[in-house]
Amino acid sequence: MAVRVDHPAWKWWWLPMVVGILSVIAGVLAIVWPGITLLALALILGINLAVLSAFTIADALSDDADPDDRTLRIVLGVSGIIGGMVILRRPGDTLLVLVVAAGVWLVMAGVLELIRTFTLDDGHRLFHAFGGIVDLVIGVLILALPDLGLATLAVLVAISFIFHGVLLTATGWRLRQLRAEEARPGRTPVSPTPA
Repeated sequence: MAVRVDHPAWKWWWLPMVVGILSVIAGVLAIVWPGITLLALALILGINLAVLSAFTIADALSDDADPDDRTLRIVLGVSGIIGGMVILRRPGDTLLVLVVAAGVWLVMAGVLELIRTFTLDDGHRLFHAFGGIVDLVIGVLILALPDLGLATLAVLVAISFIFHGVLLTATGWRLRQLRAEEARPGRTPVSPTPA
């Protein structure tokens, strides 16, 4: 679907960039913080999970979202916000809460992303499939290892956050470029066309 210059996705190009950069920072913090505590990891994980999930819901509710894709993204977003709130509500309680919340969300994200690859026609199916596989594998690893250490959990979750952060930052940058190209003098704005 073509998008107008004044389309909200182009006006708000900076939003995926900000969320993406925050996600990358959260991932890097979780990896490089050598003495990361359970409380610190819980706060990083809970806040980032809630922010990524809220962005997923906002993206799903945009005007140009595919109806089939919209439902999957809303389900993922709601589950992520619930997971993030559970983690933030009991941040220093137990590693098990972190493991279960992170693992379940990553498995759901991976499965739903793989399902989405069949509904996408934007030429980025391989990238989305790879992202789904990464999340699924990390989520299964987290849930399958009951004696998972704090450092290992931090690294596994961080890999997913960094991957999603890079993807969101690239999306925001591309929206910015498209907006700039369409706004150049002498060019006629692109009007919406059927997908």
